[in-house]
Amino acid sequence: MSVPILAPIVLFCDFGLPYTGQMKAQLFAGAPHVPVIDLFHDVPAHDIQAGSALLAAHVRDFPKGTIFASVVDPGVGSDQRKPGVVFAGGWWFVGPLNGLFEHVLRQFGEDAKAFEITDLPRVTSQTFHGRDIFAPQAARLALDDRTGLKPLDITTIRESAFADDVKAVIYSDGFGNLMTGIRARTLSERHTLEISGRRLPRYRTFSDAEPGELFVYENAVGLLEISANQGNAREILKISGFPSLKITEV
Repeated sequence: MSVPILAPIVLFCDFGLPYTGQMKAQLFAGAPHVPVIDLFHDVPAHDIQAGSALLAAHVRDFPKGTIFASVVDPGVGSDQRKPGVVFAGGWWFVGPLNGLFEHVLRQFGEDAKAFEITDLPRVTSQTFHGRDIFAPQAARLALDDRTGLKPLDITTIRESAFADDVKAVIYSDGFGNLMTGIRARTLSERHTLEISGRRLPRYRTFSDAEPGELFVYENAVGLLEISANQGNAREILKISGFPSLKITEV
């Protein structure tokens, strides 16, 4: 007898432990046989635009049918956004309809659909909809249960103010590499990237740079990334947070 292959649930959020553990408890309760994959637990805090760009860049790594339980939600508990679901490009996205799925819709939005989650638990925390609303909804979708979803006009959840390419650092990993929100394919070889007053060369890979040299390259998800060969770009640049970038044409 063949065993059905279940599409995974992917966690994407701006908070870490213990909150992701609490979300996983709800996912296990609702869909115990569905695999759960941790993608990001440390999206820049409260930064919906950065989260939107990061999410869209990583979608293609996952099979169609994957459910992204996504939470960057500074308006949690308020009337600023609806809790909802988006279906785009063959993937499901569960989370606050606050612009977090804008870049997904720009890249995969043909024939996309949006829904408001109306089947809400009787008791929810005002500040943790990730656990109380989005995780249970992701579990239901994983079991192909689409009850309690009210269709929405997708234009009502769009965020036109977001840039197609976010000219800023939107993520920093443990090596000190600085991922930007700029798609590499949008820039020609005539363009240079500047951060903290320094123009950086663009190389193909780490070994093209001298040890300790700062450079820019196209990373594995198609975004420009600032790195140092065998070094920590964040420490070399002495930056904190997620600074903006300047692009110049030479």
